[in-house]
Amino acid sequence: MKKVFDRLVDQHSELAEKMNYSYYWEVDGRKLTNINLVRWYEQEYRTWANFVCRPDLMQRFHEVLQDKTLDMSHNYNLDMIKKIKKDHDHVSLLFSGGYDSSLVFFEFVKNNIHIDETIMALNCPTDGRQNEEFLMCGGAALEDWKHMVGQQTTVQCTENDLMRQYADGYAFFSSPMDACPAPYYIGMYSPEHYFKGASLQDWGDSELVHQKAFKQNSCHIKAIQKPQLIYYKHKWYVTALDSGFGCRNGLLNTIYFWLHPDNAKGLIKYARLYRDFCLRHEYGMSGLEEYTATELSSRSEIFDTKSTLTFAYLQDHYEFNKIIGRGNIYNEDKKMPKRESDFGARFEFIKKDRWDVQCAYSKNMSKFLEVFPYCGDGKGMREYNNQGKFAWFIDIDSLEIFTQQELIPNGFEDIVNTMRVQSMSNDELAQCMSLSRDRR
Repeated sequence: MKKVFDRLVDQHSELAEKMNYSYYWEVDGRKLTNINLVRWYEQEYRTWANFVCRPDLMQRFHEVLQDKTLDMSHNYNLDMIKKIKKDHDHVSLLFSGGYDSSLVFFEFVKNNIHIDETIMALNCPTDGRQNEEFLMCGGAALEDWKHMVGQQTTVQCTENDLMRQYADGYAFFSSPMDACPAPYYIGMYSPEHYFKGASLQDWGDSELVHQKAFKQNSCHIKAIQKPQLIYYKHKWYVTALDSGFGCRNGLLNTIYFWLHPDNAKGLIKYARLYRDFCLRHEYGMSGLEEYTATELSSRSEIFDTKSTLTFAYLQDHYEFNKIIGRGNIYNEDKKMPKRESDFGARFEFIKKDRWDVQCAYSKNMSKFLEVFPYCGDGKGMREYNNQGKFAWFIDIDSLEIFTQQELIPNGFEDIVNTMRVQSMSNDELAQCMSLSRDRR
């Protein structure tokens, strides 16, 4: 197992440089691109890995926010699209038809800006419910607006592709730029394997799609990140949290649309709208005329602006998207709740007697539990998935930006609840961070 670990660490560090990643984890001079491998590294060496934004992009954040101004009536998304088109010869949009990618798609459409390519990655045929969502939400939009898209690329794996993906037992640790909560989504085939030179393993071509070459001066837009708010010591921040990056991020020049400095003000604009909503309605209220309960993810049962620490995150639901001014999507009734789409696929494979795939997937789960045995019960897995690291925090009022090391060098302080990170207590965490600083 140690040989596999060392090989993956070397491969990920090399790939992070090659693929020009905007965000990655950094430890002992290495760049890692998989959240599970990062936690394995920390456990192996009793150290701390930082989640970072590429230095040139961090410098750009400071430049963009330097004037300390924000116009709530301005369309920063359109500015971002125009700059991307100007800076790249070929612009691809990773498009599922969900709320986030649809907002970017329709910013192109309504402003009559041509999209060079859309890429929709379907799951294998067994996972029919998830594919129905993609096709009914995203496919319907592409059909209506096909004249605005140069090339519509659809990639889909087979069950045999999944078997090859899970063959060595370490798929949860090998996918590049994967921050998907464990356990890994069973029906998902890493899309980087459709592209030449983008993967850690050589599995050969998919059964259905030949590997594509990256185009010169191209980029891939990934539209993630509704505003993740943190209320800490009476200030409001929007942040880039590693566990919010999800998966399917292993492509050359991936641009995270609202986590790129050139659209920082677009993200802050959304964050202010969401903050205003949180303050207008008492947490836990039901029967509101316009919206359902805010569903704040909080360390206290009641959202209290006098408290020290509170997290707030928009749920993936059409009512919540209205809060920050995002429009409707095609066939909203086909959009599954996130938990259902993440976990329902396993039941699909069982119902359809695809035990070969299920067993291959379970082999990887077994390897995962060898590394993290405390995740073998529901509580341990929940704690594992609730951990997170921050590339930066932006004060949405002062527009100051901080790294995690600058704002919370010892973690969130003066909070009532005991905070545990990487299964370490506060004292253990402080010791590891001190050792990590000494090694640098």
